Amino acid sequence: MIITGTKDVAVPAPNSLVLAQKIPGAWLVQIKGGGHGLMYQYPFVFSKVLLTFLSTTTNPN
Repeated sequence: MIITGTKDVAVPAPNSLVLAQKIPGAWLVQIKGGGHGLMYQYPFVFSKVLLTFLSTTTNPN
């Protein structure tokens, strides 16, 4: 799971595309307007995305 903000200046959003391509089965979610602290800017959106991910993925172990 890679969650990034489109306005993140610390870790630019295009870097998330590279990460997602290199991690098999990765989810990539870019939150429009979010910065580096997007979990504080958009806590409900962030939580919903994270809970959806956790409820739909399985532990391979």
